[in-house]
Amino acid sequence: MDTIRTLLVERIAPLKDLSQRTVHLYCCTLDRWAEYLGREPVLDDLDDLEVAKFLRWRADNHRRRRGNRPLSRGSVAKDSAQLRSIWNWIAKKRMKRTNGDLIEFPDYKRPVAPVPQPKAFTADELRQLLQTARHRKGHISGVPAAWLWSTMIQAMFETGERIGAILAIRWSQVDLERCQVTFLAETRKGHRETITRAISPQLAQRMGARQRAASERVWPWLDDREDKSLYASWAVLCRTAKVEYKSFHSIRKATASYMKKAGVSAKTQLGHASEEMAERHYYDARIVGTQSAVEYLPDIG
Repeated sequence: MDTIRTLLVERIAPLKDLSQRTVHLYCCTLDRWAEYLGREPVLDDLDDLEVAKFLRWRADNHRRRRGNRPLSRGSVAKDSAQLRSIWNWIAKKRMKRTNGDLIEFPDYKRPVAPVPQPKAFTADELRQLLQTARHRKGHISGVPAAWLWSTMIQAMFETGERIGAILAIRWSQVDLERCQVTFLAETRKGHRETITRAISPQLAQRMGARQRAASERVWPWLDDREDKSLYASWAVLCRTAKVEYKSFHSIRKATASYMKKAGVSAKTQLGHASEEMAERHYYDARIVGTQSAVEYLPDIG
């Protein structure tokens, strides 16, 4: 019987066009499940009770890498969602257990994770990160690390794009005269829409100082390094800059929050269909401010 990991890599990933990073995240969940079982999970392990026990074990026995704190409920919910996604695909394909029974759809209780308040980098934090980035030593695929980090951070903030789409940009997609960058649909989340975003003349000038052939990546981290090393290097940059570590996505949240603070909805810039999505996941109250019912209620004192 094939392992669930084999099905994921050889069938599910190609059929659903999953990115390499998405497959990696799914495999991390399977790693934890294999640790719990003491072997690789197979189709017979898709049992509501056993998966529920695994998720409870995951919540009770694991710690976060940073700070050795208990695992968040969000992490357990992510594991559950990824297992359900694989399980649903297997059930739809009407696969069978070793005893010949069809595998039914999952029916265990989903772990509930609170929706966290959006946490963006502030402008001061981004300035500090940029200043520190400009002193990075060495080269990355022939490009000075100081140039790569400083221009990449600024481009992420000015365009509001995700790190994956940023790393995929090639010089043929950059128009330095018009101060524009085009992100192709196939490199963006969802793979649905090609978008063009403006950049500042200052950033265009700095990027132009290191312009290379049209077919080459602008920020060529992935040319000779694994993507996970990027996140380790980002953590070092945050620590060196004495800025609280937050993910790259918090730069995107900063873009949205400062647009909202200026009175402009960021949903179009972010590529979301609704303002509700931006409100719930992107706007940092420390930047955009908060509205209180007290401001509108009559004085009854």
